[in-house]
Amino acid sequence: MKIPDNQSINSDTQLWIQLKNGSELALGKLVKKYFNPLQNYGYKFVRDEAFVKDCVQEVFIEVWQRRDRLTTPDSVRAYLLSSVRKKVMREGVRQQIVRDDAPLNLENDGHFIEFSHESSLIEEEDMAYLTQRVGRLLAQLPKRQKEAIYLQFYQNLEREEIAQIMDIHPQSVSNLLQMAFKLFRDNWQVIYALVGVLKIFVF
Repeated sequence: MKIPDNQSINSDTQLWIQLKNGSELALGKLVKKYFNPLQNYGYKFVRDEAFVKDCVQEVFIEVWQRRDRLTTPDSVRAYLLSSVRKKVMREGVRQQIVRDDAPLNLENDGHFIEFSHESSLIEEEDMAYLTQRVGRLLAQLPKRQKEAIYLQFYQNLEREEIAQIMDIHPQSVSNLLQMAFKLFRDNWQVIYALVGVLKIFVF
């Protein structure tokens, strides 16, 4: 189980409250902190950098324009990720550049798998092979399982935050993650020997 970064959460909440009170500086700090992560997330759905960048910008513009009517979310990051997801999908469908069943592009995300300091004990070529094997298994996952995996381990979000972003029940998030891990257990027994090395499988 991941330990939430309470300091970061509190900082985001403070910036959000300042933004609601009309602070352009607070808006700028949130943009600086989250623009790239939001753009990277949107790029999983639509491989059009300019389009995704516009969507992220529009989300921040809408937040600023509606600031006096917005409530303070439990997680600013989850709120922004959810907003970008909806914006990208809605505008993508409207502009006919994305379908609802479009694949989620995670297979080439070099940041997806994070290795602990213990990885230095493993030969570099073995680690490259390991990463390749994980990538191949990820490519077999259905879109929603991929997204749940991405949000939990790349964005470091909790189950409730993922549920908010994907607009599903928290138990459904658990089910998606369990089904995804089942593929690894069924197809790659060597994972068990590497549990202590890969952060991705630490709960």
